Amino acid sequence: MAKLGMPSVNIAFIEAGIEAIQRSQRGIVALLLEEDTDTVTKLLTDHTGSDGKTTIKAIKNPFTVYTTDDIPDELSDDNKDYITKASIGYVKSPYRVKVYLMDKVTDETKNAAADKFADALKTLATDRWDYLAIPTIVTAQCESVATWLKTNRENKGKRSKVVLPGYAADYEGVINFSNTKIVTASKTYTGSQYTPRIAGLIAGTPLTISATYAPLSEVIDCDRYTEDENDEKVNNGEFFIWYDGEKFKMSRAMNSLVTTTQGKLEAYQTIKSVDIMDAIYDDIKKTAQDSYIGKYTNDYDNKQLLISAIMGYFKELEDGRLLQKDYSEVDINVEKVKTYQLEHGLYTKEELADMDDLAIKKLDTKKQVLLTAKIKILDAMEDIDLPINI
Repeated sequence: MAKLGMPSVNIAFIEAGIEAIQRSQRGIVALLLEEDTDTVTKLLTDHTGSDGKTTIKAIKNPFTVYTTDDIPDELSDDNKDYITKASIGYVKSPYRVKVYLMDKVTDETKNAAADKFADALKTLATDRWDYLAIPTIVTAQCESVATWLKTNRENKGKRSKVVLPGYAADYEGVINFSNTKIVTASKTYTGSQYTPRIAGLIAGTPLTISATYAPLSEVIDCDRYTEDENDEKVNNGEFFIWYDGEKFKMSRAMNSLVTTTQGKLEAYQTIKSVDIMDAIYDDIKKTAQDSYIGKYTNDYDNKQLLISAIMGYFKELEDGRLLQKDYSEVDINVEKVKTYQLEHGLYTKEELADMDDLAIKKLDTKKQVLLTAKIKILDAMEDIDLPINI
């Protein structure tokens, strides 16, 4: 009897690819804001009239802002401004801004403590977002937040990023926004205070382009450096606003990763490439969990159907110009299957040496699906070399 295959898995992965292209147009910004305790209490509490009926319904914490019309009037002017700045975006506005409110800390010692945001970060860790900004963060708290972010990325599979002011984390999940003064027509900002704008700008950058040289029309001045100093800042993993003689715009869109290693080379240093890697990781993990894991026997035929489904996903990303066309591959990892057989005492080296690759691919690996893949992420045009002969 012919096998019917796994149409639901194929469809799920293809839909994930299509959604990835659509989602890449706009991301999600998370803002961690401090507000007076009375205001937080008021916003999170239902208010009733004399008739006992609710007149003002409490908001949730976090609450979501799709447009500036969703910003609560009760917030401080600074917090309204942070949300507004995050909502500007770049090519488009961020898909949404998730605002996490915490009580403003009045004790100076606690206010400067490295773990000041620890409780709020626990809540953040349970939610889905792309870029985090904390406009009230100080230098002493950056290391704690960066370590928390790295732990979530490396150990918990949560592929989010954070924009930190002047913090050289040397890590792809941390954007080192290094400006110390940003001037607009209405206000002068510190680097910390302007991180919501930068997080929103990156989140509003489609994955088909980069945020390199993105203009900031509202900026009228900022700390300035020479051309050589700007080059050095880029090489140090900094992302910053600079003046080109006519307008203020962003530098090369790099994250803070400076020290490259085997398996983590130049592609991990660009914001665009890491965003695409994170999207692929999230999509394959979630779609496999929802549509495949636990639902099919782990035999060779079903492994091939899963491979076909993932290839369908990669094809969508190739068509969307996120991956190089006709380059992507997925297959069973022969070397890992061999290792599995040896570690479990199922076959000897001599027996495996006598088998061809197809025979090895068909060997039983119990619950494990051992695959390998290759893709090539497309970067944006940034460096143009054009000698002109006259």
